[in-house]
Order: sequence, then C-alpha cells, then structure tokens
Amino acid sequence: MALLLLLLSGGNQALFLQLHHAGAVLPAPLWRLLSMLGEWSLVIAALLLLAQRHPQLLPSLVAAVLLGIGSAILLKAAFAVPRPFLVLPAGSVQLLDVLPANGAFPSGHAMASALLAGVLAQGRRWWWQAGLMALVLLVCWSRIAIGVHWPLDVLVGAALGWVIARVCVRWQWPAWPRTWTPQLLRGLGLVLLLYSGWKLWRSPPNEAYVLFNLLASLAALQLQRPMKNGA
Repeated sequence: MALLLLLLSGGNQALFLQLHHAGAVLPAPLWRLLSMLGEWSLVIAALLLLAQRHPQLLPSLVAAVLLGIGSAILLKAAFAVPRPFLVLPAGSVQLLDVLPANGAFPSGHAMASALLAGVLAQGRRWWWQAGLMALVLLVCWSRIAIGVHWPLDVLVGAALGWVIARVCVRWQWPAWPRTWTPQLLRGLGLVLLLYSGWKLWRSPPNEAYVLFNLLASLAALQLQRPMKNGA
C-alpha cells in the first residue's frame, strides 16, 4: 500500500527512470526475451498444454484468460495512460521494442505472466511460488527496461493477473463434460496456430517475436495430438 501511494503521489516517473536506466546492465535482446514470457499467445499456449494434461482445469483456465484479457482491454481504454516514451523528454527513454499503440495501464504482459504463475503456483510449496513470482518480477522489470510501461502499470497488472488466476482455479465449476475437452483443445489450438502463423508471416520486428510465435505454434501442434488418457 505504501508503494502504491508513493507511485500515485508522483514517484511513478522517478522510479521508472531509475529502473529503466538500471536495465542497461543487460542487453536489449535479453530484455525482449524476458518480456515474451508475458505474451498472451505464449501464456495461452502453456495453459492449454496444462489443460491437456489436466482436463478438469480447462473451464477455469478459459475463464481466467477471458477475464484477464477483457479486464486489460477495458482498463487500458478507460484510463488511456500514455507510455513513458511518449511522455518523458526526448533521449531519457531508450525504446528497445515496438511501441504498442494502446494505453499503458495496466501492463498486459505483467498480467499474463502473473496469471500463468498464479495457476502454476496452486498447491505448490512456498519456494516454488517464490520462484514463480521472481520470474513475474523479471517480466515486470523487462517492460520498464524496454521503455513501454510505468512501475504502476506492471504492479497493478501483476496483482490483477495473480488474483484472477487464484479465483478462477479455485472456483467450483459444475460437472465438466470430459468429452468436450479434446475437441475444444484442438479447436483452440488451431486458432492459436493460425494466429501465430499470421504473426510470423507479417515479418516480426525482432528475435523475441519470432521465438514466442514459434513456441506458440509448436504448442498448438501438440494440442492436435490425441490425449494420452484417451478422453
């Protein structure tokens, strides 16, 4: 709460500059690779592969993704916060990736990575959860180092993603027809494959875009295989 009050009281820009310039210790490609861990298509691919192994989780994971993406779109449109590169004086921000056209608040990458971490943390030991949160913090820092998000953006995005994951996975759904799962996973996998292929066809701007779309495509192909339990 104290950190949130600090950011809202005017420390958002100052903290951004400190974290952004501290990011110079690592090369730009590494920040872009860390950032891709929060790409929705790659996160969705990971969640669908998890559902392939645990079919009973599919409705919870679909609900979590829809709620996460929907809330991110609505909040970005409602607040329309300009990104640091567009606000701060010229030369103070080194843009390391493509500048998104939508608003900065909240960070969709932080939300997606925290949502995935929140799902994977269910029932795990504290050290496993701590490791997942450390990865989320690195994704958050990557968005600041790249120059496209304020600290408040990533803080709120990560908190929302974590809460959405915990709520959706613990929600008691009605009996889920197991016979629906294979067909739905294949259908979602086909959509993911077409989307990732389209992104690759559009000449991705850097290595991170190529890698995460290739990984998403491979995951989509895996979803076309029959489930081992014969469901």
